Amino acid sequence: MNKTPFDQVIENLTLDRNFKTLRLDSFLNEMAPSGHLILRNIYQLFHDMIHFYAQEVKKELVFDAETIGFLNYNLDRIFIHSAEKPFFSDRLFSNRLVNLAKSFRTGGTRNKIYVFQGPAGSGKSTFLNNLLTRLEEYVRSDDGTVYEVVWHIPFERSIFDPANESRDKRGFIPKKLTAKGSNNAEENIFEVPCPNHDNPILMLPKGYREELLSKVIPEGEFKKKLFKHRQYNWVFQYDPCTICSSMFSALAERHPVRDIFNMIHARRHYFNRRQGIGISVFNSGDEHERILVRTNETIQAFLNEYFQDSQKVQYLFSGYSSTNHGIRALMDLKARNISRFLDLHGIISDEVHKVGDLEERIKSLFIVLMNPGDLDNIDEEYKEADSSIDLSLKDRIHEIHVPYVLDYQTEIKIYSNTFGEQIRLRFLPHVLENFARIVVSSRIKKESKTIKDWIEDEDDYEKFCDPDFLLLKMDLYAGILPDWLTKEDRGSLKAEVWKSLLAESEIEGQDGFSGRESNQIFDEFYSKHSKKRPISMRQLTDFFLDEKRDFRKKLPGNFIRHLTDLYDFEVLKEVKDSMYHFNEEEISKSILNYLVAITHNIGDLAKNPWLNQEEFTVTSDLLDIAEAHLLTPEVSLYAREKYRKEAIDEYASFTLGREIKVEGKHITKTKQYLEMFAAFTRTARERILEPYVSNPNFRLAIKEFGSDDFLKYDRKIRDRVELLFRNLKQKYKYEVDCARVACLYVLDNKLVEKFSEK
Repeated sequence: MNKTPFDQVIENLTLDRNFKTLRLDSFLNEMAPSGHLILRNIYQLFHDMIHFYAQEVKKELVFDAETIGFLNYNLDRIFIHSAEKPFFSDRLFSNRLVNLAKSFRTGGTRNKIYVFQGPAGSGKSTFLNNLLTRLEEYVRSDDGTVYEVVWHIPFERSIFDPANESRDKRGFIPKKLTAKGSNNAEENIFEVPCPNHDNPILMLPKGYREELLSKVIPEGEFKKKLFKHRQYNWVFQYDPCTICSSMFSALAERHPVRDIFNMIHARRHYFNRRQGIGISVFNSGDEHERILVRTNETIQAFLNEYFQDSQKVQYLFSGYSSTNHGIRALMDLKARNISRFLDLHGIISDEVHKVGDLEERIKSLFIVLMNPGDLDNIDEEYKEADSSIDLSLKDRIHEIHVPYVLDYQTEIKIYSNTFGEQIRLRFLPHVLENFARIVVSSRIKKESKTIKDWIEDEDDYEKFCDPDFLLLKMDLYAGILPDWLTKEDRGSLKAEVWKSLLAESEIEGQDGFSGRESNQIFDEFYSKHSKKRPISMRQLTDFFLDEKRDFRKKLPGNFIRHLTDLYDFEVLKEVKDSMYHFNEEEISKSILNYLVAITHNIGDLAKNPWLNQEEFTVTSDLLDIAEAHLLTPEVSLYAREKYRKEAIDEYASFTLGREIKVEGKHITKTKQYLEMFAAFTRTARERILEPYVSNPNFRLAIKEFGSDDFLKYDRKIRDRVELLFRNLKQKYKYEVDCARVACLYVLDNKLVEKFSEK
């Protein structure tokens, strides 16, 4: 019979949750295939959840990101996919979160409150909501399997006779189950769940766990970790909760040990934030719990009747038990959440909470969201009210910063999510990125000792970078090494420099435009200019420098001018690169003729052994043209003569004498040829626009490209303009209108002259 859509829904919901219980011996049998999933505390579960959803993007890597600890993690599956309100994590925060999860995995972090601190508008609440939603989803999956203890206690039916006075005060008969006993006869079973959600492995006496697990778990990587790694110490050291311990002791007075273990079952434990099971989140306005000591009258009545003693097993627990081996979170540190926060001190120190006369062991992951300065304010407030209050919680706090976004690429993702992906089509290339850069610049500290100690010569960047190197820091925070960085500075960008930069980022993103302000600013700008596409750099600068809006008080001085310089540099480079017609054969011929010519005198008739003995006359023009491309145009006559002499010596002794004759290399594979080829190509690309910038027909041809009037220009200009537009589209994603605007911008603003010395 074909399944209806409704049947499929029922089947999926049935698979989504499994409420069947396992006897303890069956649970232990699951250790062989699934021990790595079953034996996890909340810290290990959190780690596995993060790595289950996180994706590492391995496409760079121009630096050793793994050594530095600055990998390109994609956390979209945690914070964006299927999220009611997405949270956009930049590379800095993604690494902080993943590194926190890694520390959980090693077992080195305990007895801490994990405080995610960030300014208002940084998205802390959205981050936590999405994180907990994904954890709840993960625990429902097979990969997120969590087990808890439930007792199945057989009883005589007479205990629940309707006339029996032991029925509860509300007058109904307690829940009971029917099951097959060891002799295959039906038994009446009463179910008593562990309110502290203990892992069933804790029901085994500590002294026997190691021996038993060594036998049921097969040899392999997990077994090595279990017995050697600190993260699994809890498996051998933790005690069961007070209720389960007292249950075992009371049962031991009337049952053989084997029968008691038959009563211990394991069942899947599912987190449910709305019910406060496994995950519980408190807002500052939430009322305090009125009943501090919880119980279950039905279960307690059964236990009293079963053991004939109300003190044998006291089924008492607190609100903390619901999130034991789970997460308890405070959404902020205000109003009633302050007292909740302070109550954590005793629990964090000893992992013990008093419930009546019972001690309740609490092993939860405590998370708190906090604004900067909140903790200091609490200190002062409570010290004034009662100097006897111990506020030594600070040494129990582990801070993780949730600043405003410091990666301009992530900032663009936020705009795209809010206003639609089509916004990218409205801007000239680089302009949308520059909008985001301006916003991010307000969040970065101007002073950077790391940058000053690292950059060898600041003058190398004066024409296209700000003097505080904020533009450089933004790229580095995004995991990008800009191509305008000099070879020397690239070489000196060692791991210690990276780590120092990442340390600086910990104090950034606390000021400047908040996430909400940024969206409002973009909305105002986009609403004004979206119909005048493509949106240009001039419109951007006019908007942010408008005195009526008063944005400049949050922006670094002259930052927009320096950003415009970088934009000019990038656009000019792209136009030059798109104009350049790479003719490898002609360049190679020029270099090979030059290498032969420098070993002859002016006027000699030379034969080139590398070009089939092709003859040519050595002239001054031949040497000058080659050297104009191998050296900078403004080089002195003395420097040119020195270069030529050194080239002759290298060609004779090293290129010919060693690489070709000894090592058997072809001339085009030698070090000298390759260096000359790279220099020649670079100079040719740099100077490609010089013959055209003063030609009015070239400008008009760009303006009229795509129209019938374009055909009136001579073939050489048409070919160059067509090549220019084609390459701008293929290499840099410029549409025709954008390419036209960019090319005219380069010509009209005389950018070739502006950067002629670089």
